[in-house]
Amino acid sequence: MHYRTFAALAALCFAPLFASAQGSIHSGYQHTGDISNPAPWSTYVTLGDGTRVHFDGSSVSHHSADGAFLNTLHVFPNFVFYGAIAADPSGDSVLVGESSNGDCYRVELDGTGATFLANLPYNYSAAYAAPGVVFVSAAVCGWSCGNDIIRIDTQTGSTSTIAQVSGPSGPIAFDSAGNLYYGPALDAFPAPAGAGALWRFDSAALGQTTPLGDADATVLCTGIDPVSSIAIDPVLGDIVVSTNLYDGSFAVIEDSLLLLKSDGTPKGMIASSAGAYRSHVELRQTGGLGHFRAYQPLGVSLTSMTSETIHTIDPVRPTASITHSGGNSYALEVQGAEPNGALLVTYGNSAFHEGFETSYSLAFDFLFHTGLPLNRIRRVGQFYMPCDATGSARFPFWDSGALAGTVVFQGVITDSSGAFIGSSESAFH
Repeated sequence: MHYRTFAALAALCFAPLFASAQGSIHSGYQHTGDISNPAPWSTYVTLGDGTRVHFDGSSVSHHSADGAFLNTLHVFPNFVFYGAIAADPSGDSVLVGESSNGDCYRVELDGTGATFLANLPYNYSAAYAAPGVVFVSAAVCGWSCGNDIIRIDTQTGSTSTIAQVSGPSGPIAFDSAGNLYYGPALDAFPAPAGAGALWRFDSAALGQTTPLGDADATVLCTGIDPVSSIAIDPVLGDIVVSTNLYDGSFAVIEDSLLLLKSDGTPKGMIASSAGAYRSHVELRQTGGLGHFRAYQPLGVSLTSMTSETIHTIDPVRPTASITHSGGNSYALEVQGAEPNGALLVTYGNSAFHEGFETSYSLAFDFLFHTGLPLNRIRRVGQFYMPCDATGSARFPFWDSGALAGTVVFQGVITDSSGAFIGSSESAFH
């Protein structure tokens, strides 16, 4: 799938991007927070509790979610340039790599020190397949001779080469099924526009004794700009990648956050800016039923870093309310839907509303959230209510008094092409 072709078509139908502190954000998402990198010029990884471990080349430090210093985990005797970093899902340690010498360490989260594991020159990215088992992407043979993906047992330090692929060292990530995702690129630097891609190595192939190569990967997406980091939605399996495009002077001229379905089909742009390197994309469950897709309820948050600032983006769900226009005239009003999209009005008896929402996997490619049992939901006719340029829609109705307190409405929203993309909150009349 060539993203630039897709983007050219999407520009005709996607809603405008909205400016924020970290660039422009697509409608259906909201910018919910910024913190300055608490350890300047450091790499970092977020732990399960929302705190972060940072490595700035001199020390490994632990910081709260809002950046407050908690404690120092390890100090290196000499400054080194940082490399890969990943958190063990067991919660007891992090893998820290440095790229001056290529050494990788297991750093204990209780502050008891660091253990040397392996020398992997030009280590760039790391991801855990299981507790105590980490994969590292590293160009161990140097420049312009390909890249290796190496498995490390963090208890024993034993290593094995999983894959040998072309191009420079790229980012890796695992999904919940144990499939490994990789972002290859060209050796040329700066790489031209569209030189990036996203590959997947299936979990069943990762245990082979012979290293995998380019031909063993499933190519999910091509034609995107070079990928700097990858994150997988823990709920739905969608993929978010950060990309960066450089000019001839090695300055970033375009960066973006792209959302792909699990099969690599592009869903669109989440955010973009110009002139800042974007990296460290992470997706974390934060409570709630939602997954990381536009117009969904809260549940999965996205963080990334540009210009030494860590940004948070969340989905923003359309709101719904009942307004009274006087007399017997009322209206369901929905705001925050897709600009120039549409709305299918559904309703049901409020007595059947469960007081909480349930997630349903229907024929949509997103989860449908509703408080009504599916067999109690009805639609208003066969028509759609159009949304205006702000994403607002209005459905007027007449109530002589019999409906009050008995009906709950909900909008199922579409994009401008007519594809269903989400649902609004419920509105009780």
